[in-house]
Amino acid sequence: METQDRKTKNTIKILTIVGIVLILALIAAIVYFFVLKDDDRGEEEDLSKKTCGCYLIDHAVINACGDPRRGFSFNLNTVNVDQMCQAKCDGNEIDDNLLNTTTPKDTFESCPLSNISDTRCETMILKDQNDKIITGKIKPGDEINAVATFDKSTYTNYIFVINSEDTLPDSVVENVITKKITPAQGKDSIDIKATATDARGETIDSGITCRRIVDIEGATGSAVTNMTALTEQQPDGKTKISRISISVGQINSSNIKIRFTFEPEFTTLEVVDGITVDSLKGTLELSKLELYEPSNFTEESFNVLNNHLGSLKIMAEVFVNENMIGQTETTVTFSDSATPPPTEEEPIADEDKSQFTVTKAVEQSCIERVDGMDSATYTITVNNGKTTPDSLTSIKDKLPLGFVYIVNSSILNGTATPDSGLVTVNQIGDSQEIVWQPTTPWSIAAGGTMTLLFEAKATPTAITGQNLNEVILNPVEIPLDPSTLRTQVYVVVAQDCENPTEEETEIPQTGIFDNFITRILLGVFLLGIGWIVYTRPAGNILSENILKSKIYDEYELTKYKIINPKKYFEEKILRKKSKGR
Repeated sequence: METQDRKTKNTIKILTIVGIVLILALIAAIVYFFVLKDDDRGEEEDLSKKTCGCYLIDHAVINACGDPRRGFSFNLNTVNVDQMCQAKCDGNEIDDNLLNTTTPKDTFESCPLSNISDTRCETMILKDQNDKIITGKIKPGDEINAVATFDKSTYTNYIFVINSEDTLPDSVVENVITKKITPAQGKDSIDIKATATDARGETIDSGITCRRIVDIEGATGSAVTNMTALTEQQPDGKTKISRISISVGQINSSNIKIRFTFEPEFTTLEVVDGITVDSLKGTLELSKLELYEPSNFTEESFNVLNNHLGSLKIMAEVFVNENMIGQTETTVTFSDSATPPPTEEEPIADEDKSQFTVTKAVEQSCIERVDGMDSATYTITVNNGKTTPDSLTSIKDKLPLGFVYIVNSSILNGTATPDSGLVTVNQIGDSQEIVWQPTTPWSIAAGGTMTLLFEAKATPTAITGQNLNEVILNPVEIPLDPSTLRTQVYVVVAQDCENPTEEETEIPQTGIFDNFITRILLGVFLLGIGWIVYTRPAGNILSENILKSKIYDEYELTKYKIINPKKYFEEKILRKKSKGR
């Protein structure tokens, strides 16, 4: 009996020790995962603040707000998230002799920016060889001196990206970098961006505050940049265009014509008269009277649109001295207020709902963190399962942690497509979310497909092992089956793709211990079991049953074999004799 009690106490001690070890292991795991998570996050974003801004535009460069790359004199303001954020930009505060423009500064327009997500590159100022601020346009032969200021001097790999090519700065002084740029011959514009690499190895997104486009005056001294079309409702309820304005900068000729084309297709209209040139604003203007006057056109006029209802894309090509200097487009919606709206919305039939399906593939099943081997090429294939054409608003792709989108790598249906006006890259936590959203939705033929190929690079913060990449479609119509609008694919990040380890190639599974609450409940359960075993009579009964079990008997014998061979052989002989009886 005394031996049994001693064994029971030993068992209780063993169970208690095991419980303590498990609890300590659980606590260590929780600490590890939280420390790991903190390390992945790096510097925590201050969510209690928000930043807004503004910039000035020169109407000799661009007619209206909308493209910060063509602005100048940026100003930022940071406030609490519960406050209204406004920034002030006033051209009158700039001395006339500091500007490289003939535009009166009181005509500069201030353009607001409601929310700027990344302000680590705070500002970039462009000046010419005479130390004058460039408002967005220079003459051939002019120099551009770029000065970019960052919020910290601890970043690495400071660079200027000039027309998509990385260029080292001429100087880096703490958080200020400079570069003298001489535009190449034959260029009509130059795209300049300042950026750097943060502590996590990610590229700073300076798409708003530190990115500029500068036009270079050519033979015609002009570049078409924008078009706006104003509409008004007529007494008969129909929509007519009341004014068209096209931003062209300064034009040194009166021999101007504009060719309009439309989608859906209408007769091509060519305006040869009635065009008002506003040199001060840098625009070509057509009033309602001129738009609907047939004598201003080679044939027909905007009267061809009188019976059109719905959306209409208008494209304009501008010619000076019979040479096309550029093209632009805008979209107008025509309605008929005389037509009463339907009293109630009828439910959409299944055959009218979108039936898109999406698949995704990655060209490289494994990549390494080595230059030349650190990029993955993804292919998204969209199929329209309907028997009629259908439209797709956007495609959204969330990259794995530590991956970054390679700028201008998108290829749509086999054609390289620039990011401008199509691609938006959003930083969500430590991941990037890519959104492809055209100005007008993509139309995919019945049973047709659309392919989108792009590249992403694994930075040093990418996680070793399987990395999940997910894509989501956003159709115009309600989907018949929402589950077909999303899919995913894995890519391995390994130290050596030729000899990956089992852990690197294994697809991670969701475990019950991935949840923090589950871990806490398990710890409480183990503590409860330990307390019962130690204090309650039922614990003694449980211990006795364990001691009498065959499993514990085998455990005891195995333990003796390791720590006490003599005892092992004695027990083995006794057990053989016991069985022989």
